[in-house]
Amino acid sequence: MKTKSIKRIKESVTEVEFKKLMAYTRGNETIRANTKSNLLKAFVILYYTGLRLNELQELRVRDIKELLASDTVKLILPKTSSERKLYLSDAFAKELHKLFDFSTEDDENRVIVKGSAKSNKTGISPIVFIQQVNRFMQEVLGNGFTSHSFRQGLITEMGSKQVNPKIIQRYIGHRDLKTTMNYINPTEEDIKNCLVR
Repeated sequence: MKTKSIKRIKESVTEVEFKKLMAYTRGNETIRANTKSNLLKAFVILYYTGLRLNELQELRVRDIKELLASDTVKLILPKTSSERKLYLSDAFAKELHKLFDFSTEDDENRVIVKGSAKSNKTGISPIVFIQQVNRFMQEVLGNGFTSHSFRQGLITEMGSKQVNPKIIQRYIGHRDLKTTMNYINPTEEDIKNCLVR
């Protein structure tokens, strides 16, 4: 008799999980300096933008500088061969200023790099970095979390704040509104707050 595999709940990264990841990463002395820097940059950028991890790996230091200078930056998304605009909030800007030392980083360097950020323009293998981030997130937050949980969390939060789904779709870069709607995964708190009886 064949047993069915259980479809697990995919968890969203909310502010609570984001803060937990950041605190754990900053406080963990066993993580190498470059790995810590890459993880912190990844968590901040994923949390505030909802980018996919492979899209984040395409970012260059010049993109972060442009975002900080003009509050927006256009990116070419490799998965969909389309453009997406990122926007800068005050909280996002504050986090970016903590993470980047623009006096030592070359504009052409990738945001996520192998080895020293001072001398390396090459990124980490996308598969290796995705596995590293996912393992780390599951260690800290549990099995329902992956790098995609940031994207789902942002879309869910926008949905719970009653942002027009078309705006969410355009912001996140989906071609089809159905895809955006499939991402909205109410939290336990959202469900409890909506109970009418």
